[in-house]
Amino acid sequence: MSGADNETLAEALEEAARRWPERPALIDRHRRLTHAELADAVARLAAGYARLGLAGGARVVSCVSNRCEALIALGAAWRYGAVHVGAEDRSTGPELAAIVEQTGADLLLYEPVPGSADPLAPMQTVRRVHPDLHVVIVGDVPVHEEWTRWSELVDSGAEPFAKARPGMRDPAIVFVSSGTTGRPKATVGFHGNLARRWRRLGGWLEFSPDDVHLAQLPLSHGFGMMMAVAALLSGGRLVLHERFSAEAALAAVGDEGITVVNGAPAHFKLLLNRLDQARHDVGTLRLSVGTAAPFAPELVTDIWERLGVRFMFMYGSSEGVGVATTDEDDIMRGSVGRPAPGSTAIVGPDHRPLPVGTVGEVAFSRGVYPVRYWEDHDALRPPEPEPVANGDWYYSGDLGRLDEEGRLYIVGRLKHQIDRGGLKVDPMEVENALLTRPEVADAAVLGLLNPVLGEEVCACVAPSPGEAPTLAGLRDALGERLAPHKLPEVLYLLDEIPRTRIGKVDSDRLRDLMDARRPQRLVRR
Repeated sequence: MSGADNETLAEALEEAARRWPERPALIDRHRRLTHAELADAVARLAAGYARLGLAGGARVVSCVSNRCEALIALGAAWRYGAVHVGAEDRSTGPELAAIVEQTGADLLLYEPVPGSADPLAPMQTVRRVHPDLHVVIVGDVPVHEEWTRWSELVDSGAEPFAKARPGMRDPAIVFVSSGTTGRPKATVGFHGNLARRWRRLGGWLEFSPDDVHLAQLPLSHGFGMMMAVAALLSGGRLVLHERFSAEAALAAVGDEGITVVNGAPAHFKLLLNRLDQARHDVGTLRLSVGTAAPFAPELVTDIWERLGVRFMFMYGSSEGVGVATTDEDDIMRGSVGRPAPGSTAIVGPDHRPLPVGTVGEVAFSRGVYPVRYWEDHDALRPPEPEPVANGDWYYSGDLGRLDEEGRLYIVGRLKHQIDRGGLKVDPMEVENALLTRPEVADAAVLGLLNPVLGEEVCACVAPSPGEAPTLAGLRDALGERLAPHKLPEVLYLLDEIPRTRIGKVDSDRLRDLMDARRPQRLVRR
């Protein structure tokens, strides 16, 4: 893998265009672009920013689905010297207004939601709060005279122009979290750090110009963006899907010759449930990367055997911390990999290190991982010149342990424990146990209020095709794996477990589905 360790993301993308100009780069349902055409579109959008008078270092919020424009916008921000801010493409007006406020954004790229009664209503909400914000509309809808169409900006004819070429230690990206742990966090990623890490990731996974990557995870999130950019830096091709569909993904593997597919456990379960060797040709696949939640050994075995791929598990967060492994033994043990010595610790409530093998909170050294938030204006640059393995720590909120050989295991979340009569139950542990059962296609576990116990363990299950799990049957099957107080006491059978585009359970939609179903309940005698 070529490329220096002292380059920015802008320079890395430009180098890819020079090396592989005629190779395909992006494919969506609207068009196809080569690497050279992608670089040209990036330059023209950056020139449009100059025409708008955008300042160097400006924050550009991109609320665009997985289509070519999303990657053009990413590259244009970097080329111009602006900071890219990803936003979920179905974000509401108030959510976008909050992101603009939090990051001090100067421009918003917005793709109206298809089929909306008033597709531009969210923008009207944003402009009422931020009247001076530049708004650029992606797509063919009538726009307010004060707003700008994407096509007008890109085709303005202005000369390509970089307002302020970024340096290695300058911010490149702001990742805004979903806010599931409180107020959304605006995490900063830096040019040099990300360019170096993402190039090395592509080298580790042996990405090449011949690889075709299915990009179905949202580009507004850290994992989806990381995998997409790593692919482009290697001269690869992205097949962009705006929403995940197992049938569409399997069809794309055959039609486009997909070689790399990524996702959460739910994505792979759905792919394997839909896979029909008589209809689907998956022979081009060589690699899969899993993330977002632990993968049961049984699921990994199915991925290896039925998809015929090398498998990597990647654990991390938008803060840029994480661990990954392709070691089959580590993966089958349930480990997420072996962190570099000094980079990771397991700590107690007082943040003091715990003995090897003890479960506690997973902490990452800020010296190794330059975790910074946009609000910390006095700390918007990573350590100089090289990270060190001590100093402040980032506390992940995840529960885990390290074994004597340095393997890291993730066992749950600190704040998501079910309190059943004073005994703690981690939903992740119960979910993982349920997902080992052949009659269970997908599962989510939560605590329900109980007047005697405080909370009881509730399992929501999407059955495998042709199966009809029962509460009694699941409790019997899991009895050798889980302690009695961890066994489900309430069971909802659902058509699906609603999940976000990155594979996490959508708690609000889940409870709506539960309200419409009658559960099976444990009869206590």
